[in-house]
Amino acid sequence: MQLKSVDVAAESVLREVSHKSANLIRSVNSLEEKLDQSIDEWKKTSQRVIEEETPYQESDEKLLKWEHRQQEGFSVDNMSQMVADYRSFCQSAGEPFDQKFWAGQLKNNTPLSAEVLDEEDLNVSCTLLLNDWRKKLDRVNSAWQLKKLDELRTVLIKEIEEWLKYLSTLVEALESLGLDPGVWLDLSSGALNPQAIDEFRRWAKYLSEDKSAREIADLLGKMRQIESSEQIEKVSLSVEVAMPVIDVSSKEEIVGVRLGRDIEHALPSELALLSDPETSLLFDLKYLESRLLCFEMQGEMLISEQQEVEIEQSTAEDEKLGPMILCVDTSGSMSGTPECIAKAMALYLATQAKAQNRLCYLINFSTGITTYELTGSDGLSSLVEFLSQSFHGGTDAAPALKHALRTMTQSGYKKADLLVISDFIMSELPSEIQATIEKQRMSGNRFNSLVIGDCFMSERLRTCFDQEWVFNPSSSKIHELIHFNQDMDSHSLKIN
Repeated sequence: MQLKSVDVAAESVLREVSHKSANLIRSVNSLEEKLDQSIDEWKKTSQRVIEEETPYQESDEKLLKWEHRQQEGFSVDNMSQMVADYRSFCQSAGEPFDQKFWAGQLKNNTPLSAEVLDEEDLNVSCTLLLNDWRKKLDRVNSAWQLKKLDELRTVLIKEIEEWLKYLSTLVEALESLGLDPGVWLDLSSGALNPQAIDEFRRWAKYLSEDKSAREIADLLGKMRQIESSEQIEKVSLSVEVAMPVIDVSSKEEIVGVRLGRDIEHALPSELALLSDPETSLLFDLKYLESRLLCFEMQGEMLISEQQEVEIEQSTAEDEKLGPMILCVDTSGSMSGTPECIAKAMALYLATQAKAQNRLCYLINFSTGITTYELTGSDGLSSLVEFLSQSFHGGTDAAPALKHALRTMTQSGYKKADLLVISDFIMSELPSEIQATIEKQRMSGNRFNSLVIGDCFMSERLRTCFDQEWVFNPSSSKIHELIHFNQDMDSHSLKIN
């Protein structure tokens, strides 16, 4: 009864939630599985709560003890104690207790000194008491369980609906960035709490509404744009070809002459033998010997066969669309507007990498580094964790760049784009790091930077970056420096 009630309650919750949130469940691939897991956990918890919190546990144990004693027989003292236990149960459960009736039963089964106890009557009275006790206990216990299950069910539905409400806002935030929620939201690896969802939604709203952030995002969208080219390649394909095959059973056309006895196909010269009684005997003889000249008839049928053919086709090459490595300065000097821009850009680039099926690796640095994989199964959780942190500490970009350069040597991150987001209030990079950057550039890696600060870096005529953007928070102006690693005079400057 208890387990069945929990199962029924769980099924009703699943039906109700599935009906109310059908569209959301369809848009998030792993949501249905997550709901099933949550409800299974609720079933186990509810079962445990009912077993531990039932108010009739003591009464049930006493009743079971008396029921087990039934086979041994009862004494007058036993019945007296049973009546007392039964009265105590009825009082605690709010059930009626017929004091007069059970007092009479007890009196009838108490022998006078000169009389002999009738054990059969005593057992009948005790059995009647036990049956009445069991019936009332089952009824009040079932009523309590159903009430408790309804309370637990109400709490579960409220928790699921609140969680789905937060999840719906996250889906809207992802869609506002042009992303497929079904791709981003993998709930099988862990739940997203409401605080994490609020954090993601807040930064998605900031990115979509802040004009400066959108302008920077548009500029960064140019980083390693896809340069498609066409190449012609030979491809082997398996095709189905219809092959003609001779069908001797088909009589579609004349292909020759043969000897036989098919009168319907006999040559006219053979049939002419029948016009004269004397030659008709020759016809009969030739017929019997199957030596009549007959037309040979046959047809064709088509049979499908698989054949390998080689064709030439053009394919687009996206060779330059590689992985992405972000190095974000999280030092104290980045607090305020620089922090907002850095987080918004990390959100934008991570979402774009996810949409383009590119690997995206984030390294945040101050005096140490912390790394996040933003496009794996835990990518959204990692991104939210980064967006939730505060910026503090000093600045040292060298450890972050060393780690980024080592990452570029891994098979998954070859020809990766690197973007450093910082105010660049730091010391000059060590010469060995600059030399390694030049080496990796020859291997196809690209190095870019987004400078967030009031200065225009006028003191630097050369930099180790291929492309550099400068955002001035005071004026909200964005400067784009193209190929700044050559002389300043030979470059163009774009000011928005």
